[in-house]
Amino acid sequence: MRPAARIDMHSHYFPDSYYRLLERYDITHPDNVFVPKWTLEDHLYRMEQTSIVYAALSITSPFFSFADPSELAQAVRDCNDEGAEMASEHPDKIGILASLPLPDAEASIAEIKHCAEDLKVKGFALPTHANGLYMGNPELDPVMQALDDIGALVTLHPTSPSKVIDNVNETLPIPLFEFYVDTARAMLNMVYRKIFDRFPNIRFVMPHGGGAFTVMTERLSSGAGRALDIRGNMKKMYFDLAGSPLPLHLPVLLETVGIDRLVYGVDFPYPSLQDGLEHGEKLDSCGLLTDGQRNTIYMDNAKKLLGI
Repeated sequence: MRPAARIDMHSHYFPDSYYRLLERYDITHPDNVFVPKWTLEDHLYRMEQTSIVYAALSITSPFFSFADPSELAQAVRDCNDEGAEMASEHPDKIGILASLPLPDAEASIAEIKHCAEDLKVKGFALPTHANGLYMGNPELDPVMQALDDIGALVTLHPTSPSKVIDNVNETLPIPLFEFYVDTARAMLNMVYRKIFDRFPNIRFVMPHGGGAFTVMTERLSSGAGRALDIRGNMKKMYFDLAGSPLPLHLPVLLETVGIDRLVYGVDFPYPSLQDGLEHGEKLDSCGLLTDGQRNTIYMDNAKKLLGI
């Protein structure tokens, strides 16, 4: 039986300009993970096989902040322009979540204008931090304001922490543990800095079910954390279900934020096609969702966020 149709809010693309940038800086294993071989044709094939009718694609870790400041803005511009061209060739299949030349706030504001007005992108994808400048840092408030002014869709994605402890788990793939922790670090900083109150028009989507943040809800809400209103802030966010949302994340998210704040994600090209199928099957058969609720997560919420 063919899986139900779904929209993928969390997968990645690698335009030629990004491959060239990584090669120029001799980056072959960012985050202790290989750089995948990606083509649009293969991605579209995987989408068809997994009943993904539309995908919002973004650049992923290590993003761009490793580049020399003198070429950072142009490197980001090249990738966004190339991605927008791909989307224009397949407007019914893919949309682009544009990158920003963080931590350069001024250049990022200029890129927001270019992407929103000239490229008509679906939204923006930001890293948990850029050279140690974490989301929520006051230096990024002008960027947040520019995004808030246009009611932007913004997805967050982890990268290697700004500081990694020496001689601890040093050969493990960074996404295995550190991505979940860095997601929580950035989200908590955003809550602490009142990002969701001060910039209410930004529609934030948190990755991998919120990483460690979601399963730490009780801890973060106890003691001194009560003043942070963790649950209240979570209700202002959206969460994608890429990664491993079962058995822990999905029940917490259903209870805390509800069906209308959840979207589907598969994280191609990192999972194999078989992994992508199994990910969908687990959500299809988990017993926590009715058919109507699955359709809300798989299709309706993403359509509203993407305006399709």
